[in-house]
Amino acid sequence: MKEIIVLIVCLLLMVIVFLSLKTRVPVDRKPMPENLEARFREYCEYILAKLNISIKSVEMKKYKLLIEVPFEDGQFEFYSFEYRIEPEKSVADSKGVVLNTSELFAKCGYVGNPILLFFRREDEMFEISFVEDRALAQKGYKGYVNFRYGSLNQGNINEEYSLTIDNKKIKLWENLKGEAPFEHAVQTREHVHGILSSTAEYTDTWEGKDVQVTTWVQFEKKRELIYWIKTTNPTAETIRGIHVGSTVQELKDKYPEGLGYSKDFKGSGPCYGYVPDDDTYRYIAFFATAGKITQIWVTDGFNERPFESPDGFIDDDVEWIKYDNSDKLSERYARELYVGQHKSDFDVDKVFQSFIAKELVGITVLESGQMGEEPGLRTYYIKCQSKDGEKKLILEVQLKRVKLEHSITGNEIWIVDQYRSQKKLHL
Repeated sequence: MKEIIVLIVCLLLMVIVFLSLKTRVPVDRKPMPENLEARFREYCEYILAKLNISIKSVEMKKYKLLIEVPFEDGQFEFYSFEYRIEPEKSVADSKGVVLNTSELFAKCGYVGNPILLFFRREDEMFEISFVEDRALAQKGYKGYVNFRYGSLNQGNINEEYSLTIDNKKIKLWENLKGEAPFEHAVQTREHVHGILSSTAEYTDTWEGKDVQVTTWVQFEKKRELIYWIKTTNPTAETIRGIHVGSTVQELKDKYPEGLGYSKDFKGSGPCYGYVPDDDTYRYIAFFATAGKITQIWVTDGFNERPFESPDGFIDDDVEWIKYDNSDKLSERYARELYVGQHKSDFDVDKVFQSFIAKELVGITVLESGQMGEEPGLRTYYIKCQSKDGEKKLILEVQLKRVKLEHSITGNEIWIVDQYRSQKKLHL
C-alpha cells in the first residue's frame, strides 16, 4: 500500500513540474545594436595599430548584461562578452609562441577586458562604445556615465572663444543639434577613437568657405557640440577683430595679456596662443608666417593647455642669442683658474654684474634682478635706456653653470649663456 501511495505522489509531482514548464513565460531578450562586430573590429584596430597588425576577423558572443544606468529619457547598458581576434598574420613572442587575443592587447598596454556600452531609448540604440573594465573599476558604472555625459553642460562660454563668419557668430561648445553652422557647409561623419570616443560615438565635420567646424555628436543629434573651429578665411574674425592676414603686431596689440608662443605648434610652424586665466583648457591658436596670421583655431585642449601664459618681460617669439664664451672655455682660461684667477666666475651674481659692466657701455641701467631659477640655470632681467633718455630697452639674460673641459680639478663656473631683447642688440 505504501508503495502505491509513493508512486502516486511521484506521478503528481511530475505532472506539476511538467505543467509549470509548459506554462512558464519565456523571458524576452533585448535586441542588441546592429553591426557590433564591425564596431568592435574598429576598436581593436585602433588598439593594435601600435603593432601594425591588420585584423582578418573578430568574433563576439555570450553577451551578459551587467547593469542598466538610467539617464535622461533612456538608460545606458553595460555588457560583458567573450571575444576572439584573428590577425591577418600570426604574431609570436621572442620564444616563437603565437600570441592569443589578450596577449596581443597586453603587448599594446591594454591589460583589462573590453566592456560594451550603449544607450537605449525605447527601440533606439546609439552611443555605442567599448570601455576597458579597469576604467569602470576606478569610477564605477554610474560614475563613468556621469563622467562621460553628466558634466557636458558647459555653462556660459566666454565670448572670446568664437569666430564671426558672414555676420554669424560660431562659438565653442555651441549645440548645433544637427544643423549646419554656416550656409552651404558640407557635412562628413565618422566614428571616433581615442580621447574623443570617451564622450561621443561620432564626430561631424562641417566644411566650406575655408572654414572647418568639428563637433561631437551625442544621442543622435540631440547634442552636437562644437569643440574645434579652424579657418584660413580672411573674412572670419575673432571677437577682437583679428583675422587671417592680420599682422603679428596687430595680434599683440589686440591681445596684450595671455598670449603664449610656440616655435612649432603641432608640427605646423610658429604659432601664438591666447590663453586667458579662466581655469579651462580652451585656447585660440594663431598660426603666423612672415609676420602675418595664416590660420586660426578656436578649440579645447581637453586634458592639457599647450600654451603657457608668458611670465617674462620679452615676447616669447623673440629668439635667444647665444653669447660668445670661447675665452672662458679655453685651455688657457682653465690654467688661469687653476692658479687662482677669475674667482668671481664662481659667483652667479658677480658674473651677471660683469656682463652689465662689459656690454651695456653708454647705457643707463634703471632696474635689474633675478626672474627665474632652475638647477644650474638663472634668468635675469635688465631695464635700461640710452644716456640721452630717448631709447628704452628690456633684456633677459640666462646664465648657466658649466663644467670646464680643460680643468684639471673639474671646476664649474657660471657663464652668460644667452640673451634677448625686444630690439636687436649686438654684443
